[in-house]
Amino acid sequence: MITEVVVREDNTQLDQAIGQPNVSINGKHLLMAQGSDGNWYAFFANTDSAKQADQAALSGSSGQSIDFGVFCSSSTTSSVLGVDVSQTDGVAIPDSAGLSGTTQGTAGFNSCSGTPTTPSSQNNVIRNPPSLNSNPKVPSGQIGINQNVWPMIQLFTLSNNVHIEYDRSTGTQSVDLDYSDIPNISISLDRTQYPSGSDVFATIDDAELGIDPTSQDSWTFNVGSTPATFYQAFAESGKSASGSGLVNLIPYLSSLGFKDNGKLSMDTSDVVNLKTNSVQTSTSLSGGYNKLVTFVETGPHTGIFESSIAGVSTIGILSNAPRSHAGSITYNLQSTSIVSGTTAASLNVGSGQSQFGPGQKETITLVDNDQNINSNLIDQLDVFRSSAKIPTLKIGNPITLSSSSGVTFYNSTKSISVPSTVFDANSLRLIIDTRSQSMPNFQKITLNLGISAQSLKDLFIDTSQPNSNGTNWVNYDLRSFQQQLGITSFSSTSMTLYFGSVGSSPVTIVTPGEIVSGNGLLQISNSAISSINSMSSSLPVFLEINFNTSGKISNPRDTQPIVFDLFSFGIHNNQQVNNAIYRAELQETSPNSGIFSGTIEYAVINQLNQFDPALIKGLKTFGSNIKFLINTELTDANAIHFSILGAQSGTSTTVTSQHNLPTSTGTVTLDSSNYRIGSDVTITVTDPDLVTDSNTIISYPSVNDPGSQADDTVGDNNGNILLEVWIKGFRFQHCTINGVSYGGLAATGFTLTETGPGTGIFKGVFKMPSWICSEDKTALISPVGGNVQAWYHDFRDAYGRSVIVGSTVAVPAKTQPTITNQPVPKITMPMISTSTQISDQSGRPLLQSPHVGQTINFKSMLSNIYQNSQEISYIVQIKDSSGKVVFLKWSQNNLVNLSTTNEEISWVPTLPGIYSAEIYVWNGMNSLVPLVDQNQYKLQVLP
Repeated sequence: MITEVVVREDNTQLDQAIGQPNVSINGKHLLMAQGSDGNWYAFFANTDSAKQADQAALSGSSGQSIDFGVFCSSSTTSSVLGVDVSQTDGVAIPDSAGLSGTTQGTAGFNSCSGTPTTPSSQNNVIRNPPSLNSNPKVPSGQIGINQNVWPMIQLFTLSNNVHIEYDRSTGTQSVDLDYSDIPNISISLDRTQYPSGSDVFATIDDAELGIDPTSQDSWTFNVGSTPATFYQAFAESGKSASGSGLVNLIPYLSSLGFKDNGKLSMDTSDVVNLKTNSVQTSTSLSGGYNKLVTFVETGPHTGIFESSIAGVSTIGILSNAPRSHAGSITYNLQSTSIVSGTTAASLNVGSGQSQFGPGQKETITLVDNDQNINSNLIDQLDVFRSSAKIPTLKIGNPITLSSSSGVTFYNSTKSISVPSTVFDANSLRLIIDTRSQSMPNFQKITLNLGISAQSLKDLFIDTSQPNSNGTNWVNYDLRSFQQQLGITSFSSTSMTLYFGSVGSSPVTIVTPGEIVSGNGLLQISNSAISSINSMSSSLPVFLEINFNTSGKISNPRDTQPIVFDLFSFGIHNNQQVNNAIYRAELQETSPNSGIFSGTIEYAVINQLNQFDPALIKGLKTFGSNIKFLINTELTDANAIHFSILGAQSGTSTTVTSQHNLPTSTGTVTLDSSNYRIGSDVTITVTDPDLVTDSNTIISYPSVNDPGSQADDTVGDNNGNILLEVWIKGFRFQHCTINGVSYGGLAATGFTLTETGPGTGIFKGVFKMPSWICSEDKTALISPVGGNVQAWYHDFRDAYGRSVIVGSTVAVPAKTQPTITNQPVPKITMPMISTSTQISDQSGRPLLQSPHVGQTINFKSMLSNIYQNSQEISYIVQIKDSSGKVVFLKWSQNNLVNLSTTNEEISWVPTLPGIYSAEIYVWNGMNSLVPLVDQNQYKLQVLP
């Protein structure tokens, strides 16, 4: 072990001659040289140990293993070295270039003579020395040392205690070293049980292995039939020592001061996999050493050595290691078991609720320690990583590679067939195994999809057929080719289906230029679908992926998972179609947690986007944030099953998280009980089903197209209507009278815009016009005295049905010129008063914050103080702190004239938090006209 002494002073001038610090070791002067950073440095070691180490290095190549360089005695004059070394036993310098009299190994020291020249540096125990102060105004290193003998190791006879003292003007500083056996030598592992394919991180705590104080040391152990210990067989840079330079230090350990340490052995059994990393770049060294394990120091002179570098260990677990089998690792007579095993996985969405709604981004939580492959890094469940098991959601019956076979690679002169398998029947990725193959410059691959043309006809939507509309898609992931087989660009890649055999009856489904990355979702053209439908139903189907660029198979270290799926969305023969598969690439929450996280959300189709490719392009079929599509409610027997292949009691099993996906009943309301000319009319539609992206504010504009049946509504040019506004019993529309155009709803710029990302609440505003077009568009009339009606066309209500929800208010009379002579009816609104009390399940007033699971009653006394009977709807809506509706319930009644009734609705919170309780009284659920002002209450629910 080399000891480095550093003195840091305030006086660090580099261009002024100053005296060296007065430092001694056991009373003998220690030469200190100034570095280019202004600090002072010296290196020393025990004389006998240095000679023994250098003797061991002599059996190998110069400059490798524990080579101290060459030695000069203390009688060497200062004219040779530039400094007086008479108080030492001798010194070790880089090599003998320009000198005579140098010695090596255990030979006695001689006085050296000559002039040192540029060394080739045999010294391998100080590999990163500080540079000397070479300012021309001062002697080299301030003490005149010859730069060609730096770094110089000063040698002293040491035993037991070593006292180092620094005398300075302000007093004496000292350090005492205990030159004896190293205490607390240990070996430890990062965990007690390891899943298949994982890294094993072993740590040796042994200060005696720390030779070089200026850089990280590495030690390589051969744990096979020929035990061996090598110093710096693999350097930090990854450069391996030459075969002749290797020195097995086991025969020398005793003379170097080691006892039971310095040797490592392993029982790899059928569990342990010895492998390489960026330092140990080979699994073998010449001389029959083929079971290597390299440990690298965590930093210069820390004395702590790890089997890993950059998070990759030289020790791992075999991918097929039997459950609960054990290997072992032994150092300093301490043995630790390396046990293989599996743990049960759990998969949840959100907080474990049985359902979640559209527009809600819920958290996916996977607890699976079997996929905690590397305890030093954050593991990622990538589709392109063959060992990863991917949480997967399948809806309908998409076509995947589950039945494929016959993978063949081609270049311009030959082809090779490679094995493939689908080991994970859940994520349905095809694992291609090219590990034992070699092919430079391949351009394409083909495979048998294992299906017939009829399977494609059953899947795809042919828009030329009656009662059919929609889109068809290719979902692909080829990133493993990017990672391992040298495909750097996919911009020229095409995909072609063949029918009957490879090369027969081609139908191109992806043309060059469509693919921009290693995975994605691409639409198949209607012309390609027509060509597929023309094929004989019984023909087998083959796939060709032509990269139109060169890849390379050169004995890759891993297999290559790929994905090729075929999707369809829309209507076929008046039946809803939704065939897709989604794979969540979750990320570990922190190193060694075994907990993986991501998000999931879904969008519900509506009449405006059900055939829109843009909606499909916004889906996320891969990644940590999954977004999928539904076209109707999926509940009970039709609920989704989000699943992953896990393990239980050592056997594979599918772990499933089942969830109901309800659709929502929308509501439409107007913001006032009456409107005057020029006042704002605000229409609010509340329907989470309209949220197609939880991160984006969604807008639905009105249609301004006289040729469309949806003109002057919120809809589309195809005649689909989302919302329409009626005034005086007919649609608020445009007209042309005497050549002059008068606008309707679209002319106002009316747009339904979400109040915030993912709220599911949409508002639109227009000003009450002075004139509106008559129903037959032949005249202008006043809206005064009529009703304002908003009709929301709910594509999917809570039962999955298509319904229309309406809301109506009156427009009050006002003195206003009119074109017609029709009488203006007098509108009289009902008069309702309300008084509300919030109580617990026993009917007592709720005076304290309620707890989760506690019943909360909302009881209101409603009085009809008008002479006519009044239909009422009593509504309680609960929102969480983010504005999402978590509870909505109503009751209906008929309140006769001059009477009073009590209405009560109960809510049981399931999660703690801050909530808003909103209470409405409306004129029935058909018209949705508010009869009283909304009441709102804040509630804090405790755990």
